[in-house]
Amino acid sequence: MFVLTSFAVTAIQHVQFCLNHFAADVYIGLPEGNDWFEKQTSGTLDISCSSWMDWFYGGLQFQLEHHLFPRMPRSQLRRISPVVQDLCKKHNLSYRSLSFWEANVWTIRKLRNVAVQARDLANPVPKNMMWEAVNTLG
Repeated sequence: MFVLTSFAVTAIQHVQFCLNHFAADVYIGLPEGNDWFEKQTSGTLDISCSSWMDWFYGGLQFQLEHHLFPRMPRSQLRRISPVVQDLCKKHNLSYRSLSFWEANVWTIRKLRNVAVQARDLANPVPKNMMWEAVNTLG
């Protein structure tokens, strides 16, 4: 009963983590450059929602802001979001904020593409996203 209850309670958080990370870009091979900020902007995406939904998402809808300021209280992430958006615009970096449904579509599309790459047997040593996940280099 405890395991079922814990899964039910954490399911929402698990979905949130998947949406924020699975649909985002990944780099293949060894990391290039040292631009940590750029890697954070390309490796995460935010979920756009009304402020009354902040309690539901627990601040995790601002995943980029959380990655940039991991010790900032969740209640302040919405306030810092416009600053991060302006900074991304200034440096011509992507700032992705999708609705819950758009993020689900992006995530399912990304998982489908990875599955197609994983079953591609044309390459004897598949160096695709699945190979990268198993042999993490970065």
